[in-house]
Amino acid sequence: MDLDATDSAILHCLQDDGRASLRAIAKKIGVSVPTVSSRLKNLEQLGIVRGYRVLLDPDRLEATGVALVVKTKPRTADDVAQRLAARDWARRILLGRPGWILVDVSLAHREDLDLILAEVTSMPDVAGVQEYVGLRTLKDEPPILPRDRLRANVPCFECRGPILGEPVKARLDGRYHYFCCHTCERLYLEKYRRIRAAARKRT
Repeated sequence: MDLDATDSAILHCLQDDGRASLRAIAKKIGVSVPTVSSRLKNLEQLGIVRGYRVLLDPDRLEATGVALVVKTKPRTADDVAQRLAARDWARRILLGRPGWILVDVSLAHREDLDLILAEVTSMPDVAGVQEYVGLRTLKDEPPILPRDRLRANVPCFECRGPILGEPVKARLDGRYHYFCCHTCERLYLEKYRRIRAAARKRT
């Protein structure tokens, strides 16, 4: 679904400065502080904003960055990637072409690399691993958001299908719920009202 101008502006402000206050964002984009607060909470609930992080300089902390290319069978790539994601040393994981997994690793001690390589190669369905040790960090920034139009992959709250274009919105208990069409909205609201009525009877 397409994000509106206010949501897009909030995301761009946070992209530029993750520590920006609600008041600073509101002043910059020309809306009220409560508007920024409610919109940001909604973006968090939808999983579009997953958190707020500090960017550390690995070179100044004497950390070693390593890129691993893990080769596996295409049908087992998802399972292997999930096992890799459970490891603390795996900082970022990307599924590449079928059967290839890209893993960013951060090491406090260079000698830990041999232990990690032994662990990865011993995993079921892993056919091979290539490692590339970073000698110096030249750039480490989060992905850039496009400036023209932002689209969010948010499924319909009723049918779980994709929402194409402008979503149908309903505000329930202080939170927006999104639907692909008015039929899904009606079905969802009917179930919601039945659940609320049953809960009132129990109390």
